[in-house]
Amino acid sequence: MKLGLNSLSIWLGIVMIILVLTGAIAFSITDVMSDKLFGGKRTGFIVMLFAYAVYRAFRLYQNLKQNRLREEE
Repeated sequence: MKLGLNSLSIWLGIVMIILVLTGAIAFSITDVMSDKLFGGKRTGFIVMLFAYAVYRAFRLYQNLKQNRLREEE
């Protein structure tokens, strides 16, 4: 059962990274919500989305690395 929950969290982490990166790219390339979110706030939001994607990718990498170490034992 633990293996199933772990693989589910890995897949959800991958999906989250893809969604956040897609949102950051959409905000930076297109004019989505440009009437409500503009200037420094828009730039800060885009940077925050990219930073969150990097953070999630790092956490996913740590999780995968820890799982490999457990499997080797």
